[in-house]
Amino acid sequence: MLKSFLRYVALSVFVCATTGAAQSKLHVAPNGDDKATGTLAAPFATLERAREEIRGWKKGAGLPQGGVTVLLRGGIYERDKAFKLGKKDSGRPDAPIIYRAQPGENVRLIGGRVVRGFNPVTDRAVLARLPEQVRGKVVQANLKTQGITDLGGVLKNRLGFYFKDKPMRLSRYPNDGFMKIVDLLGGKLKVVRSTRGDAIGKFTCDSERLGRWTGEKDPWVHGYWYWDWSDQRHPVKTIDPDTRMIEVQEPYHSYGYRKGQWFYAFNLLSEIDEPGEWYLDRETGVLYFYPPSPIAEGSAVVSVVPSMLEMKDVSHTTFERIGFEGARGTCIRITGGTKNEIAACTIHNIGGDAVSIGGGTEHGVVGCDIYNMGGGGIGLRGGNRKTLAPAGHYAVNNHIYHYGVWSRMYKKAVALSGVGSRAAHNLIHDAPHQAIGFGGNDHLIEFNEIHSVCFESNDAGAIYSGRDWTARGTIIRNNYMHHISGFRGRGCVGVYLDDMFCGTEISGNVFYKVTRAAFIGGGRDCLVENNIFVDCARALHIDARALGWAHGHADGWIKEAKTKGTLSGYQYQKPPYSTRWPKLARILEDEPKAPEGNLIRRNIFYGKRWNDITGRAKPYQTLENNLTDTDPLFIDYDKQNFQLQPDSPAFKLGFQRIPIEKIGLYQDAKRASWPVTHTVLPMQEPPPTRAARRKKKGLTPTFKVVFTRQAPTIDGILSPAEWPKQKMAIKEDVHGKPAKPHSEAWLVHDGTYLYLAVRNEVNPAKPLISDARWGTNDAVEIAVQNPAKGKLAPIFVVRGYPDGKFECSTEAGAPEPEASALQVVVEYRAKVVDPAHWSAEFRIPWSALGVEPGKHARLPFNLTVRKMASSLWLMWVGPEAHSWQVDQAGVILLEKQPK
Repeated sequence: MLKSFLRYVALSVFVCATTGAAQSKLHVAPNGDDKATGTLAAPFATLERAREEIRGWKKGAGLPQGGVTVLLRGGIYERDKAFKLGKKDSGRPDAPIIYRAQPGENVRLIGGRVVRGFNPVTDRAVLARLPEQVRGKVVQANLKTQGITDLGGVLKNRLGFYFKDKPMRLSRYPNDGFMKIVDLLGGKLKVVRSTRGDAIGKFTCDSERLGRWTGEKDPWVHGYWYWDWSDQRHPVKTIDPDTRMIEVQEPYHSYGYRKGQWFYAFNLLSEIDEPGEWYLDRETGVLYFYPPSPIAEGSAVVSVVPSMLEMKDVSHTTFERIGFEGARGTCIRITGGTKNEIAACTIHNIGGDAVSIGGGTEHGVVGCDIYNMGGGGIGLRGGNRKTLAPAGHYAVNNHIYHYGVWSRMYKKAVALSGVGSRAAHNLIHDAPHQAIGFGGNDHLIEFNEIHSVCFESNDAGAIYSGRDWTARGTIIRNNYMHHISGFRGRGCVGVYLDDMFCGTEISGNVFYKVTRAAFIGGGRDCLVENNIFVDCARALHIDARALGWAHGHADGWIKEAKTKGTLSGYQYQKPPYSTRWPKLARILEDEPKAPEGNLIRRNIFYGKRWNDITGRAKPYQTLENNLTDTDPLFIDYDKQNFQLQPDSPAFKLGFQRIPIEKIGLYQDAKRASWPVTHTVLPMQEPPPTRAARRKKKGLTPTFKVVFTRQAPTIDGILSPAEWPKQKMAIKEDVHGKPAKPHSEAWLVHDGTYLYLAVRNEVNPAKPLISDARWGTNDAVEIAVQNPAKGKLAPIFVVRGYPDGKFECSTEAGAPEPEASALQVVVEYRAKVVDPAHWSAEFRIPWSALGVEPGKHARLPFNLTVRKMASSLWLMWVGPEAHSWQVDQAGVILLEKQPK
């Protein structure tokens, strides 16, 4: 202790005499010596030595007045373990501890090892496996002989490889894009969760390449096996090149496997065919590499350490302007403590996430550049959901891009959980899935610019949360989201409130070229206010899914509330929840499954279709003072300047100016780099739909509705004498692929009414489900449009159920008065014939549809049958869209009345 005190006194006197600074300094340099004194002239070699010096001071006279700054000289610091700080390494509010790069110098902490000794491949067996065109270009080095013995696995403890400070790509086929599943061979399992396709991973593909892979030691495949938001990597069990069959090892994908889904193969020595590809033989320790430039011109590095910095119960400590790279897992972990900050740092070439903050209060990540991440960016978790005490964590002014490189789905640039954290002024782009994910209460997401995300998924959101009635209070305001179109241009969401997520404010945001900009999936008590939507295909979506197919989630919550008095485990009828959100406390008193209380006001909708509010949800929404069919008078639409001219009609509706100029990054002393450049990825164009391809070839499906003078009796009993021999086959799924069990329909008209009969074959092993709820019950849906009114003509939807109930829905855009009028005049009967069949008959007046058969002989039409036992949507024409989107389906031709 005496030695530490004397060292502290000597150093303090030295610092004050030479610099005049109030804060004491220690120095560390790559060429330093841990036996030195830690001065500028005699720096330490390691962070650990500086840490021990500070500990000694604290045991002696305590921290110096004003705290301590540890200055790192420029250069590379190779790390073989994480730098760890504990509670005893904390600063104080008046005496913080700062680890910082020497001003103007570049400090790189590398959690990897430089690989040396690369030589051309000479082994004949290896050369024979390599593509002929790369033989002589691929080099090899043995990692084990260089002391790198922990080679990790393909999935866990994964080794990363970098050349010239850039991540290289593990060998794969195809080099870009995917192969497709052609057929399924695996079949079902007796017990499997949520499987809709084959449960066993055995399938054929559309590639002739499999013959090259039969001799591979450890081949893998990575695919989106059923949903395009749920991927999985599999080791390959068997390959049959003759039949193009691949069988994967368990565990199988939890949703099963489906024809047409996409995947690629990787970890293949025989597929090193492009510069930058590599493969590691874990048995021999030999790494094979096709360098993009001569190997002697750059440094090759493999990641070694699991993490770079771990802070547990530390407070008042900052790391500033330091580069972190080369860790296999999460780079920086902070747990507990208060007011720590990672500022102006560069974090890249990491196998996992950049920064994970869990617990504690008021920790922040500020001004960092984060890129080339195998996982996500910044995770902020904290606060108390029982008391709603905020964490106060923040992620501000960070540039986060090229993340999710390895873990493709559900890795966010910023993830907020718990209570009361903030994500602001971040620039986020170039990612296969989400930008910001949040859960819990009272977060603030503001002034972020987000683009070019979700490019490898469709049912996803740039900003996303879902499935919690109690997770309220988050504000999403003044963000700019643009150029977000989803995988292959099929569509993605800007702000996605999924599965009955409630109580969120979406205000002051600008959405430009976002397929579905704001999405409320059956939630309640949300505010969508003062936003600008420009060229968004479906700017605002609201549905009533808990009243239909998603009712199971709500049923579980209601049961919990009635039996335990809680929702998601929280006392929602007691303070603080009951006082913060009185509507939540009374949720069981009205229609808990209905999307009530959403307020849509003072928004600007410009270009394309803005209103995607489903018919069942419309009665519960409040829409006020929205500008929908008028030019808002932007300053410069062509240059994406969406500020409004002074005489914009939006201001007369109460629209408030959005501070667009404040959105995104800003120059600051704690910004890692400036200026910042970024490029918007080209928008992916969706492939032409089947309907478009058919229309181009003049092959739109048509069905002739014959004229009859003898009207069928509408009793649900299908009498052959009443219906013609010609029948409509109902046998396509939504994608237009054949599906079973089939249904069949008959259509006739008498000039006054349309008559329609449907015979449905069902699985007798499961009972029919029917309580007049579309999506979760067996049913028949008729969708028809009168084209005489042009493209905006309403689509009328009539749905009938096995119990004889029916409804006329406004979901496809039919006005409420017209749908209500149709409900009065439609006649419908149904009959359950036996456990394997039920039938339905309709009589619909042409006048209620606005159709005059003598004038309107060609009507866009579709017919859909919902079969719950088979989890099937069966259609006359699979539209690759909503079942009622008749413009993507077929046409019925009305036979004229004979003279």
